[in-house]
Amino acid sequence: MDDVVDAIREAILSGKLAAGTRLIEDDLAQMLDVSRGPIRQALFKLQQEGLVVHETHRGATVATTSPDDVAEIYSLRTALERLAIEQACKKATASDLAPLEAILLLFQSTPRENITRKKVAEFDIDFHDALFRAAHHRRLYRAWEGLRSQVMVFLLLRDALPDDYLDSWHRDHANLVATVRAGDVAAATAAIEEHIGGAHARLLVMLAKDSGHSTTD
Repeated sequence: MDDVVDAIREAILSGKLAAGTRLIEDDLAQMLDVSRGPIRQALFKLQQEGLVVHETHRGATVATTSPDDVAEIYSLRTALERLAIEQACKKATASDLAPLEAILLLFQSTPRENITRKKVAEFDIDFHDALFRAAHHRRLYRAWEGLRSQVMVFLLLRDALPDDYLDSWHRDHANLVATVRAGDVAAATAAIEEHIGGAHARLLVMLAKDSGHSTTD
């Protein structure tokens, strides 16, 4: 069943199944060469992740993104990440920090011409996933798992990256690691709030531009 979930999730995240697309069990079963049972289970799992919605008279569809969705997800993400970095400051060991540092090193060593929006999004999710693991808080990590795919959708909304994005991405994430390594809870929570707040603000600008409205509308 995990393979079916992964295949449908990837189709949604890659845009092959666009927002608002009806997800017909028979069609998906034929496409993935499985029975309808695993498809039904996969759609339920993806509904829990927020990638799929189920409407009484329409069935399952790929979730769309509204301003209310953005506000809810980023307010929740901020709360979860604040707790994660606070707990990481108190509990993380050198072995917990190693995956975070490895992601930063891999990011730096990847040729710039190979850095796409999707690649940066994958680095971003991997980094924050490792940060949540470093918190040693099982229920918090499960809460993050329920939000992770929706955050990935937001990270993939635009293909273009600002000219300074690659440098700023590494700098911001390296700063988060440094605050955790120092065990400075105040600095770490301030850094994560600024980091997530900046991501939220950029997303709002992107959505406003894509919808043809100014950010002051």
